[in-house]
Amino acid sequence: MLITSRRLGGWTQKGWRRDALMSGEDPALLKARFDELRESLRSLEKEALELRQKRDELNSEVRRLSAEIRALSSEYREVKEQVAELKARKEELYSEIQKVKSERNQVREDLRALSEEVKSMLNEIKILRDAIGRRRVDIYELRERLERLEWEYQTRTLSPEEEKFYVERIRNTESMLVAMEKYNECMARIRELRQLIVQKRSMLSSLTARLRELSARYLEVKGKLAELAEKGGALRTKLSEMIERKEELRRQADEYHARYLEKVRELKRVREELEKTAILLKAVELSQVLSRRRAELYEVAMRALEKYRQGESLTLDEFKLLMEFNLL
Repeated sequence: MLITSRRLGGWTQKGWRRDALMSGEDPALLKARFDELRESLRSLEKEALELRQKRDELNSEVRRLSAEIRALSSEYREVKEQVAELKARKEELYSEIQKVKSERNQVREDLRALSEEVKSMLNEIKILRDAIGRRRVDIYELRERLERLEWEYQTRTLSPEEEKFYVERIRNTESMLVAMEKYNECMARIRELRQLIVQKRSMLSSLTARLRELSARYLEVKGKLAELAEKGGALRTKLSEMIERKEELRRQADEYHARYLEKVRELKRVREELEKTAILLKAVELSQVLSRRRAELYEVAMRALEKYRQGESLTLDEFKLLMEFNLL
């Protein structure tokens, strides 16, 4: 665009004419240079716009990725918190499972001990049955019989044969009484042991059911933990990739910004050169116009001089021209 103001950047019409006369620039060459600079300016403006648009696109993508990274980071933190909670729950369940296993093992030991005691009692009862015989005598009857025999032995006058008979009867009755008492004790203990065995088996069944329940919950938590761990790993990998991608885009955006600033500086230089060329071109063109005008006026002045020499009257303007060209 041509600069047409009378004063621009400290340049005046006298300055234009002076520079044009001093430079001796060819107007055609100046016009070609002006057109070249103007085209270069347009090209640079287009390149600067493209660089700025590319930079802005990259920065927009960086902002989008940053938002996604923040959202993924929040989701990743939630997953880590869930993993921590499930790990704690898993440890609790494991501890409880070990406790129940220990209790169940103890009940099994108790059952083995009770079964061994029952077996021992049964063996002892078998021995007692062999001693007692098939006929079961009432223990109270045995006690009365023993008391009667002892009373008769102490109160009656006995012959040696009778005394021997009573002593043998008392000893046999005492042995039978002791055996029967022991037999009854063993039977009572067996009944007690069997009740304990029933209780222990019930406890064992409850503990086994509890252990199955805890194991199922443990496996469920373990499965969820594995899923969350896999999800957390995938999120961590994706986050790493997105952060790397964001940094790469940020680096590219910085490069485009640097190129854009360089292009802006080049634009400023070309604009300044274009402005200077436009001013110089205007000065040269104006100088040519003034030169042609002065030549035309000189011709008018020469005709006026001829009129003056021939004694013809001159107009005021013709007289001024003669004075201006120092022809009088």
